[in-house]
Amino acid sequence: MKNKINAIINFSRLLALLSLLIVFGCKDEAWDDHYEALDPLLENNILTVLSQDSDFSTFLNYVYQTGYNEQLETAQAYTVWAPTNDAFNQVPSNILNDPDLLKELIGNHISLFSYNASSEDEVLVKMFNNKYVEFLNTTGGSTFGGVNVVESDILASNGIVHAIDSVLEVNPNIWGYLNENSDQFPTLMTFLEQFNETAFDEDNSVEIGTNTLGQTVYDSIFSTTNSYFKTIGDLSLEESRYTFIGLTEDVYADVFDIFDDYYYYPIEDTIKNNTDKAIFKNLTYDLVDVSELNGSKITSTTGGELLLNASDVDEEIELSNGNVLIVNQLNFDPKDVIYKPIRYEVENTERRTIGSLTDFSIQKNYDAFASEEFTNTITLLRNPDGNDGNNYFEVAFTNVLSASYKINAKFTPVGAAQSTKLKFELRYIGSNFLPVVEEIGPVVVSNLEDGVISIGDEYDFTFFVNEDIDNYFHVNLRVIVDVSEPELLLYDRSFGLDYVELVPTE
Repeated sequence: MKNKINAIINFSRLLALLSLLIVFGCKDEAWDDHYEALDPLLENNILTVLSQDSDFSTFLNYVYQTGYNEQLETAQAYTVWAPTNDAFNQVPSNILNDPDLLKELIGNHISLFSYNASSEDEVLVKMFNNKYVEFLNTTGGSTFGGVNVVESDILASNGIVHAIDSVLEVNPNIWGYLNENSDQFPTLMTFLEQFNETAFDEDNSVEIGTNTLGQTVYDSIFSTTNSYFKTIGDLSLEESRYTFIGLTEDVYADVFDIFDDYYYYPIEDTIKNNTDKAIFKNLTYDLVDVSELNGSKITSTTGGELLLNASDVDEEIELSNGNVLIVNQLNFDPKDVIYKPIRYEVENTERRTIGSLTDFSIQKNYDAFASEEFTNTITLLRNPDGNDGNNYFEVAFTNVLSASYKINAKFTPVGAAQSTKLKFELRYIGSNFLPVVEEIGPVVVSNLEDGVISIGDEYDFTFFVNEDIDNYFHVNLRVIVDVSEPELLLYDRSFGLDYVELVPTE
């Protein structure tokens, strides 16, 4: 009789599983990404299923203690990764005895929506505590955040239970880890902390009434954000997946020695500030698998490239939104990170000045024959035979390093009747702190020109030029139409110019 009853129970479970698989395979929108309760044929909800196995009694007790039972009683779809009783022997007592820490820990094992062990190979699951945990299913078995799943797909009317053999600790995110271990990265954290901002968190604050003016009064909660995350990526965002280089002092000093010569400036603090910006903006990468590092380059979120080998990594700290790598060296090549071409698009008005008496115009035209692109037709009509010297437009470059550059210009065809004749003046501050004007040309440019032309020689700039337009230290290129009135029979004053750029030479 007992065998017959077991057979009936097993057959019922098989029918339930088949109905579940049908639901998973169905594309009916009513399923809505696993949101609905699993199957009305299953009588017991998740709490009942957990209560029927004594090996889940400790976990179930904590579910009630933290109040999560109220959600698990509802008719929505949930997945629970339930640690066995023995697993809790490894959890520190300070976590189990702290209501907030305990709630975060138990919430690290429960998710909305259903995830079975055969539906996805690998999925990031958002847990009740807003952390994301990897649920990995292979032919060799399943893991949850690296913890072994010892029994999978225990079905309930409102979800699925998986048994795991360890309690999954709550990992901080990258930003949390850096703050908790700031003593390991003092220079890095001093730099990042200057961008911390405290703001009123309206979403998590509780309305408690109104004041005499009718304005809402809150039991206020304030949260700390970091404005530098707009540049490198939000290291505190749980749904992000980043690799961050935890820069220790020794490695920082080595990289600083490579970069600081490119940021020479009369003020020592300015050299350090600009060098630190260049270093710290290139420590964040899309998530990297250390085991796959083979000397290839990885690209930071700001576009810098780093040659990284697995042997360069002393330690990998896995966190809730990625990992932090502690490295013994950083193989930064300045040309991959900071010493790059600096391009100025001529239609950019922010850093362009025009001679006060110059009739300057830019017209975009589509060239259907040569480049098959839109080109900038520039016209400078001022007569250069005059004494005012106003027949020019001038562009100002920014973030020019203390290094050598050459000048390239990308000309485009404009269909002018004749070629044009240009002169250039490169203006910058020399090593003696005095203005330098390098005269270049004349250069004859064909009206059919479609390509990059190198202008002048190589030029060494002593001082770093930052983004401040009014900075005394500057690198400007003046473009002058060198066509007098009599020469209009031979040359045109219109020409096509897409951009000018400074190109590294070292």
